[in-house]
Amino acid sequence: MKKQGLFEWIRNTSFITFFAYWLVSIVIFGVIYWLFSLITQGLALDAELLTFSLAAIFKFLYASFLSATLFGISRLAFSNVFTVLIYIQFVFTIVIIFILVDKILQKWVTPHYHGIHDQDRKIHTVMLMMSIFHNDVDRIRHAFRSKARTHISTKEIEAVIDGLYVAFLDVEHLVSARNEHRHRIKNIQYLMIIENIQDSLEKLEKFIEFLDAHHMEWKDKHVEFWLHYILETAEKITVHADDAQIDSPKIIVALHNTRDYAQQIRQKLR
Repeated sequence: MKKQGLFEWIRNTSFITFFAYWLVSIVIFGVIYWLFSLITQGLALDAELLTFSLAAIFKFLYASFLSATLFGISRLAFSNVFTVLIYIQFVFTIVIIFILVDKILQKWVTPHYHGIHDQDRKIHTVMLMMSIFHNDVDRIRHAFRSKARTHISTKEIEAVIDGLYVAFLDVEHLVSARNEHRHRIKNIQYLMIIENIQDSLEKLEKFIEFLDAHHMEWKDKHVEFWLHYILETAEKITVHADDAQIDSPKIIVALHNTRDYAQQIRQKLR
């Protein structure tokens, strides 16, 4: 079995275990202070010099607790060997505290932060993907208007629209109740997403009309496959958005327009 390194051991050891180490260290240092008081004196609690006795062990444990909590160390006075011992416990406590804080950040703060950050990044990505679809359609239409080309294959049509499906699918995952960070999506982000979906469906409808106007044979089984999934995903997005109970009038209008465009495109597929 491969031996773990120090940092790997720290990473794999639980928060509770390190907290237990801290509690145990309080007892150990308290006993050490008590035993050293048998040899020499040099530790005082609230100006009371602690001396060796069976009853005094509880005072030494309390002194160790004050040292381990850092802020309580001001109630202690120390000299001789106790100065070294107190600082050793002080350093040990600092190390344990840093480890505990790091574990709290790794368990609760960091995943939450990365989840929100990844969600915002995904929103920007899907917006970019829809923008690419718009640019592709505009590029093809411009090429036909300038007579730079007179034909477009179904493979190229499929390549243009399948990226739109991927973008819609990512949006569907974002606004679905399955996304634990959905409540973090701001209304302005919802509006940007839904309006871009609306505009993309409008662009898709005009693209189909453009293909029909130029007598292009676009009703290939692969193209229809992607179109059906695009429309189905768009409708799922509107359902998820309705479930989120968004009360923004602009978003509600955009959702209504999205359903209308999806329905109009479905009619063209019949």
